[in-house]
Amino acid sequence: MNQTFDALFPTLNTVSAHGLIRQAPEDFMVFEHNELNFTESGEHLWLKVEKVNCNTAWVATQISSACKVPARQVGFAGLKDRHAITQQWFSVQLPKISDLAVIQAKLPAEVKIIECHWHKSKIKTGFLTYNEFKLRVRGISSGQNQIEENIEAVQLQGVPNYFGPQRFGHDMNNIEQAKDWFAGKIKVNNKNLRGLLISTARSHIFNLIVAHRINNQTWHQVIPGDVLQLNASHSWFPAHEATTDELARRLSAFDLHITAAMWGEDPVQSTDQCAAIENQIAKTQADYQAGFTTHRVKQDRRAIRIHPKEMTHQWDGNDLLIGFKLQAGAYATSILREVLQIAHDF
Repeated sequence: MNQTFDALFPTLNTVSAHGLIRQAPEDFMVFEHNELNFTESGEHLWLKVEKVNCNTAWVATQISSACKVPARQVGFAGLKDRHAITQQWFSVQLPKISDLAVIQAKLPAEVKIIECHWHKSKIKTGFLTYNEFKLRVRGISSGQNQIEENIEAVQLQGVPNYFGPQRFGHDMNNIEQAKDWFAGKIKVNNKNLRGLLISTARSHIFNLIVAHRINNQTWHQVIPGDVLQLNASHSWFPAHEATTDELARRLSAFDLHITAAMWGEDPVQSTDQCAAIENQIAKTQADYQAGFTTHRVKQDRRAIRIHPKEMTHQWDGNDLLIGFKLQAGAYATSILREVLQIAHDF
């Protein structure tokens, strides 16, 4: 991929200050929160786990081995950052070993069980109330005033709900790999990789639509044919079903968000001007369409804006300590890149 993530997907704010993230695991901390009343009975053992510098899928295999169950019987809500300290829930169906001391003894040192409950059902993908982030950005030698202004702007207007650069792989290479697979140029037998490449293709089109609306200054304005989503839900409806005044009020209150297409094989759900824009952008990535049809990928919608909750920040010398809460599926990097330019060094 010739173009970089930042070149393809513009920010709203002027961003020139620089900082470093992930210099140590404790610089990037993520806490998964669920509002769930556990039944304290049933066949699923839920484990709240803290992991350090390891990825979620690997932890799931360690848990399945420790509990002596197939990997398919271990569930989790979503993938958490690898180069970080993160806490998240896993569920284990009918574990052959359920004694926590025995399970913990079989797990690597970087994986620690901190809470457990029995429940009637498995944890499903996306099943979480919000993720809480506590981040340290190091080495900011200048631009503090701009950073303060950008943080205020983020709180006032939200940020583009881009899929983050991790979705596209090193140097955006997942995009070309997805196109080659869809075109039959390469074989992909690994189920997880196949799912990742399908997600990459859909995320690419979505991000391009969001970028277009930022560039033509309709990111925060309803256009004919738009589809709107209720905040923190998967419920959406055509914009024409609400009055202009109501839309303006609810959009400014972050109760509603404009959506963009998550592409699939069937027709887009938007209409009029919005559909024309989305179809035009999808046609620029025509290599994807055959893959969407072959793999029966369905159209969906995703909000083009996210608004961090309970955003806080303070300075520790040249380090910025920043915290916020995001709904499932949103990327912390989408917040950070509207504040300053970030780099990491693992």
